[in-house]
Amino acid sequence: MKRLIAIDLSRRLSPRVPKLATEILVAASVTASLVLGRALLSPLLADGVPFAFTFLAVVLSTLLAGWRSGALSLLVGELLVWYFVLPPRGSFILADPAMLWWLLIIGGTEALIVAALGIYQSEMRRGQMERTRRINFLGHALREMDHRTRNNFQIVTSLLQLQSNRSQSGEVKAALREASERLQAVSAVYAALAPSSHNLAAVRLHDQLDEICGQIRRGILPEGIALTTELEPILVPHETGIAVGIIVNELVTNAAKHAFPDGRGSIVVRAVRSPDGARIEVADDGRGMPRGAERKGGLGTRLIAAFVQRVRGRSEVRASDSGTTFVITVPLPA
Repeated sequence: MKRLIAIDLSRRLSPRVPKLATEILVAASVTASLVLGRALLSPLLADGVPFAFTFLAVVLSTLLAGWRSGALSLLVGELLVWYFVLPPRGSFILADPAMLWWLLIIGGTEALIVAALGIYQSEMRRGQMERTRRINFLGHALREMDHRTRNNFQIVTSLLQLQSNRSQSGEVKAALREASERLQAVSAVYAALAPSSHNLAAVRLHDQLDEICGQIRRGILPEGIALTTELEPILVPHETGIAVGIIVNELVTNAAKHAFPDGRGSIVVRAVRSPDGARIEVADDGRGMPRGAERKGGLGTRLIAAFVQRVRGRSEVRASDSGTTFVITVPLPA
């Protein structure tokens, strides 16, 4: 019913067809159609229910083209019933003067229907305009917050890089550079969230991971290393999307830096649904991890473990001489 009330052809066609022309055309078409229906049923109805179809014509005209179309349909319908249905037919003379009161009562009732529908349509339009205004305002506010957040990421990253360049200690330089790279990873995940968001609560994980991998290809990935994706459509909660994005960024970046001493190889990022939730794999065909390296607990390893624990997931490492595969499984909402 709400969709029908919100049609208003006169407004929708107004750029191409004058509004008044649409209102007249709708009133004429609807009234003519129902008058024809009344004429076809006249052998069955005789003089009974003379105004039944005029009520329907008034309601449809108002719903389709607004209150003025409904008022026009009311006027035309009343005159047609008066002329063609009420005795004596073919004349505006009433055989029974009391019928004039019936005409006025029916007309007044139909006018109330037109007024009620017109007010309701007006309120609906006002509500829609207010909702659109609020959505536009919120969209503008979110874009402004997004812009400022990205600027803040960039400022902090630049400060870390500047301090790294000024430091005389090689260990401090390396630590600051590593912190800067991880902050850039968080920034990349944040940037990928906006186009991959299904709504404010959910993220299209496949789109997000594809965007992150694209940024890595354009950024740090050497020419001899191929990065491909095999991603199923998966929706995950917003927090899970952030955690998985940071984990995948960390794993792919580490593989690109350390798994290929000769500068050649391939990395594959997969995301599939499994009975346990979303299963994410980052596999490379590099030199493999040294024995026991996964248990040394470097910063990257601790970072990954922290984010896996944060989303109540599980992680697994499969290392061999022909490469390394990290498997992360995170639960999905029921």
